[in-house]
Amino acid sequence: MSGPMLVFEPSGQRIYVSHATTVLDAARSLGLPIPTDCGGHGTCGKCRIKFQPAPFPTQRDLQHLSKDELAEGIRLACEHVIETDTRVVLPFPEEQAKILVWGSSKAAVQKLDKGLVGQLGVAIDLGTTTIVAYLMDLGTGSQIEQQAMLNPEVAYGEDIMTRMAYVMNAHEGGEELRQCVLRGIDVLLTRLISAAGVLPDTVSRISLVGNTAMHHLFLGLDIHGLSLAPYRPAMLKSLTKSSDEIGLKSVPKAQVYVAPNIEGFIGSDTVGLIVSQGLGSVKGTVMGIDIGTNAEIVLSVRGRLICCSAAAGPAFEGARIRLGMRGEEGAIEHVRINNPSEPAELSVIGQASPRGICGSAIVDIVAELLRTGLVDRTGRMRDSKRIVHEGGYGLCYIVAEPGESDAGRRIVFTQEDVRQVQLAKAAIATGAGVLMDECGVTSYDIDALLLAGAFGNYIRPESALAIGLLPAIPLDRIVPVGNAAGEGAKRFLLSLKERAVAETLSRSVKYVNLAAHPAFADRFLEATAIGQAGDGSNHSHVRIANHTSNP
Repeated sequence: MSGPMLVFEPSGQRIYVSHATTVLDAARSLGLPIPTDCGGHGTCGKCRIKFQPAPFPTQRDLQHLSKDELAEGIRLACEHVIETDTRVVLPFPEEQAKILVWGSSKAAVQKLDKGLVGQLGVAIDLGTTTIVAYLMDLGTGSQIEQQAMLNPEVAYGEDIMTRMAYVMNAHEGGEELRQCVLRGIDVLLTRLISAAGVLPDTVSRISLVGNTAMHHLFLGLDIHGLSLAPYRPAMLKSLTKSSDEIGLKSVPKAQVYVAPNIEGFIGSDTVGLIVSQGLGSVKGTVMGIDIGTNAEIVLSVRGRLICCSAAAGPAFEGARIRLGMRGEEGAIEHVRINNPSEPAELSVIGQASPRGICGSAIVDIVAELLRTGLVDRTGRMRDSKRIVHEGGYGLCYIVAEPGESDAGRRIVFTQEDVRQVQLAKAAIATGAGVLMDECGVTSYDIDALLLAGAFGNYIRPESALAIGLLPAIPLDRIVPVGNAAGEGAKRFLLSLKERAVAETLSRSVKYVNLAAHPAFADRFLEATAIGQAGDGSNHSHVRIANHTSNP
């Protein structure tokens, strides 16, 4: 091999690179996830890895990294090409990631397909951040095994728009990302087969759901229509092909069913949510929200379905937050401020030393700052013992000082972080409000609010209510349903009748384009205030009249 060798730890994966290859590009070629909000342009400062030996720091290294980090050999992966044999340590091993795999369905699959005794299938939820796969017995409908991983595409950007920009700007960028995700899925399939002790030839079916962008990248479709208004997808209908035609190598005899999409940013994962939760047949009023970079919101009023996509941005996934991170070991996941002048009470994933803040804690912090009067409803921080000026970041709330909760460095939540949360929560609150307006219902009429997806299941609902992220409903009506999209994928795997239901619903759901809605601007502006609309208090929970009925 020519060129220096680059070794990635802790996996031990290695690659020979040219002198023009950055560490980030090398990691991408191996499918290794390195966080990069900016897509590798050196502006976000999050692609931090440890070099052995460490190269001289660049200007952007000096801009984003502390003196201690520089001394430890930490550099930005996008800033350095490899001149000699080098070993780098990825800071967040994939096995430490907290990935949501459980889910609940409203009822059993309507009717299992006949003639599949002894055959196996895999249901896949292809998410922006994670991929979850379930090995199912097609004859009995029972689950045998499950596996999950970070989507290797995160090396190309944390959010969908950054990845799409890469595809449009890089030569063969679309094929590069397609091959990246195919390799990742093949890894998951191999893990499933190995863990279950079965043969690859016994896997005869695969079903896959995902948002529209992930769907297009998986199939190698043109994504230009998704990047520009009016955001038209290249394909809405479902697709069935052989694994060989798709490009999956680990299961040579499988037929792959890719579920239908609804609109530009309402994909088959939302169809999975609708079907698995029975939203097409409820007798009352039920809202379902899957909160991510794009929050998909569905409202069912006696089975009449309406939906929208709210561009929340990646703040709730830790991106664009100064010390935000994924839900991994060392991430602060919950925060309670008992005394505004004293250290906060922290809950950390893995009971490790805190390294950053994940989405559930981000919501907690804003709710707690509001409750304790450290921010007002406009989001403005107020001077206090725990709110200080820090460098170029302005006012910051000190989540932990070195030594507090075993923290190794100061962890802060900045004024700009508060603003990012305000924008994200306003987008979701506006989407929910517009759908309720369209159907002539209020929050009092909502019988149940289903929270789907990882973020929706790890947040404290009381914190989400406090900041106005969710409609003002009684706490006991908020129901976490886990990976509802994955539950839908299982149903599509086991039953052709369920696929037919998906086809019908995907065409019958009314889609609302938020950006073009006449009430959007006014609602959004009102929703940027922290707290429930019309609530002038700083209470940590919503006080509303008791109202009961059944969906």
